[in-house]
Amino acid sequence: MELTPRPELESRIARLQARLTAAGDAEAVFIFQAADMFYFAGTVQDAWLVIGRDGPPLLLVRRSLERARAESALEYVVALENPREMPALLARHGLGTLKRVGLEFDVLPLQHYARIGRLFPTMQFVDVSGLIREVRMVKSPYEVARIRRAASIQDRMVAKLREVLRPGMTELELAAEIEAEARRHGHQGIIRTRRLNMECFYGHLLSGENGAVPSMMESPTGGTGLSPAFGNGVGTRRIQPHEPILLDYAGACDGYHSDQARLFSLGALPDDLAGAHVACLRILEEVLAGLRPGVKGSGVFARAAAVAERLGYADRFMNTGPAQVSFVGHGVGVELDEIPYLARGSDVTLEAGMTLAVEPKIVFPGRGVVGVEDTILVTTGDPEYLTVTPRDLAIL
Repeated sequence: MELTPRPELESRIARLQARLTAAGDAEAVFIFQAADMFYFAGTVQDAWLVIGRDGPPLLLVRRSLERARAESALEYVVALENPREMPALLARHGLGTLKRVGLEFDVLPLQHYARIGRLFPTMQFVDVSGLIREVRMVKSPYEVARIRRAASIQDRMVAKLREVLRPGMTELELAAEIEAEARRHGHQGIIRTRRLNMECFYGHLLSGENGAVPSMMESPTGGTGLSPAFGNGVGTRRIQPHEPILLDYAGACDGYHSDQARLFSLGALPDDLAGAHVACLRILEEVLAGLRPGVKGSGVFARAAAVAERLGYADRFMNTGPAQVSFVGHGVGVELDEIPYLARGSDVTLEAGMTLAVEPKIVFPGRGVVGVEDTILVTTGDPEYLTVTPRDLAIL
């Protein structure tokens, strides 16, 4: 089992504390959400993680204390038998005079927020979700190594697709083969996302017209899903020759994600679809040519959109009509939908160490989707591919 080393946790906590001090708005933060908890504490046990502007953090664990102590390298991992003990426990660790505390407003349930307010009736609460996500934007070498491992699982998925794909099998049958292969090689199964109701199971495996079916997800692809209860991704459609098959699955292991999409067909694709896929590869190349520290996320999207327009795909780039989205990429890490977004209006400045999924796609209503997606590391020089599978259309 991979455990997050103490120096890694200490570096993350120190960067959050520096941002808290610079912002001057909160004296401490209370962290509850699983992805944030894992990032700063190395465990996802049921706990309150308390991080002040200085000093060591305090992990107060409801269950399981034994697991938390085994998994987290933090120094102070303490039992919390009842939340009503919180004020006394904070006082015991020198945090009894807190007046303004930051919470994860973007993900914290209202009921949980109200419970915290009842425990600390004189305390004021402010939103620190942005600060937390900003700390997570830039990845350490340790994190990049975890993302590389997730990407290697995606390469295994592609190999399995090549081995088992045949005409007439359903998307669901193909997905079962690929997902089992991923699990055999350490895929954690769950894909963590931050946005409300953005549920994702591995990702999207879409064939033919299913690739052009929109969904509630803010994504260039959707898919029918298996029922309205989970209305995106794999369906029961039977895969046919000469149509696009997009494998847009996330890799995930050791708590980290990578994102990759590759295009396949059984026999040659029609010329217009094959040509559009070549255009997506061109857009990816153009984006990477400008993916440097100091560039704004909005500038990256504008560059991609300009290439798509020049090549004649402006009305199909990143979907069509009201389903069209105004981004070409997003951050990846302990969640699949991290910041920064390579999107219209994004004023985030890129930095070396950011890991970004760049995903130019072109949609043909009623026929399907073509495109590519790669996880990219921003460096002080040329950006580096972390996903390793060949990008050209694979005709099987």
